Amino acid sequence: MNPNKADSYIPAVMKTSLDLPPLWGRLSFLSPLDAELVSHFELPAGRTLALTFELGRASFEDIRARIKKAARDADGYYNYALVFLDPGQTALLKAAIAELSPR
Repeated sequence: MNPNKADSYIPAVMKTSLDLPPLWGRLSFLSPLDAELVSHFELPAGRTLALTFELGRASFEDIRARIKKAARDADGYYNYALVFLDPGQTALLKAAIAELSPR
């Protein structure tokens, strides 16, 4: 997983279930297929999340992802490797990332 880089974080809201309050974290890496998330909240590998965040002019709500790997760093933050689950959502993410990329 990538080391923490405060200048490249994307704030994100994480929902783990309908009956629990949302948690917060920051995306430190984002691609159309996967992401890395940093948070103070501990979650197990294998858990499914719904992420909400903004990327450029696009807003994404309830992007489904599964935690592939979870690790705690020396500062007490949890670092998660995520994989996105919905092909329709990943296509929208790919378009938003392409719009931000220099041509």
